[in-house]
Amino acid sequence: MDRTDSTNQRTLGKFTYLLGSLLALLIVAAFIGNDRVSVTVFCLLVATVLLTAVVSVCRRHRTLYIGLALAIPIVILNVAGYVTGNAAVFVIHNIMVVGFFAFVSYHSMCALLDDREVTLDTIVGAICLYLLAGLLWTYLYATIILISPTAFQLAITVDLPSASPFGKAGFQQLAYLSFVTMTTLGYGDITPVSAPAQTASYLQAVFGQFFLAVLVARLVTLYIAEVTARRQDNA
Repeated sequence: MDRTDSTNQRTLGKFTYLLGSLLALLIVAAFIGNDRVSVTVFCLLVATVLLTAVVSVCRRHRTLYIGLALAIPIVILNVAGYVTGNAAVFVIHNIMVVGFFAFVSYHSMCALLDDREVTLDTIVGAICLYLLAGLLWTYLYATIILISPTAFQLAITVDLPSASPFGKAGFQQLAYLSFVTMTTLGYGDITPVSAPAQTASYLQAVFGQFFLAVLVARLVTLYIAEVTARRQDNA
């Protein structure tokens, strides 16, 4: 086995654990309540996403240290927010989460664009990037609601604990809003009212379209080029 094959085996599946943690967070969050145990489970799931994102994406020592420098304070602020019930702590926490997901998404994008062939891990990475973007806007919407509770008109109110990083909304509602907006479905049951909320919404819709037009189109082009080259070699 040569060095190239050995390298491919080492890098194979680097996004797998990240995808698993993201799906676990999004799926489990739909079935847990708002009691103390549920909040603890949710916080553990978020911490797992942060950890797996750092391990999966931050391959160099410098980016690894930066990722940890962002992730560790986020976990501390999350606990502090629930303990103190201070909304300002959650605002800072959410802003750091948005910054963390932006940092991880950027490095995920760079890793995907550097690939010269489309593998299963490349596809998994693209899915992770899409889910990370959805979570980024989820926490951005949460920040806007904490600052301005009337920024969104919610069709259904959620019975939340006294302290929450998502204001009067819940994680499930805001995640739902985020992914519905990114896919431009626009069901209309949650409506942005304030200018910052409207701006964040249409920027996410634009991002969703460019994601499909740029990244997915690039992956398809690489795959077609790879298949064509193999056919020419076999001819």
